[in-house]
Amino acid sequence: MTTDKPGATASRKQVGYFCHLRTGERHMGGILITDRIGVPVEFKYTEPVTTTRLHKILYGSVLEKYLHETVIRERLGREVRSSPDYFITGYEEKEFLGPVADREMVAIQKCAFPPEEVSGAFSRTREREAIIQLEDDAVFLRLAFSTPDESTQLGMAAWLQDLARTMDILEPLERISTALTSICGEGKKN
Repeated sequence: MTTDKPGATASRKQVGYFCHLRTGERHMGGILITDRIGVPVEFKYTEPVTTTRLHKILYGSVLEKYLHETVIRERLGREVRSSPDYFITGYEEKEFLGPVADREMVAIQKCAFPPEEVSGAFSRTREREAIIQLEDDAVFLRLAFSTPDESTQLGMAAWLQDLARTMDILEPLERISTALTSICGEGKKN
């Protein structure tokens, strides 16, 4: 379902979400673009791709990377008509981070309490990783960035902190995962 209104969404900030779902040998992905409160603006997904024994032999250890980055993410990035500020994905995807439709991506995970090395609203843990504190003092996010550029990372962190004031930034990832699971399940019945 696409809910684009020409001109209406251009002036509003948008948030992109990317999700990859693997169930057994089936892989699929989805992109959800929302406004700053979480209302869907655009949703795109791939049909399930089933890997075979031959795929595993021919692609070897790069099969998973190829499916994530080329078959799913790049294809979806070409189909998206909206222009979100950045894309958010689950932290489990941090090994497959890369730009989507020329927009940087950040993998996020909620932390109940900060690791000991964290001090302040932004604490770098590695070159492409950091912990940020949201406005609610008890909520921290672990971040992994698609870019090594420090100024872009700081901008993305500030964007997430601002965004968390208007919406639960993790919840749309759950929606995409549920939608993909539903679509994948519907495909089995046919």
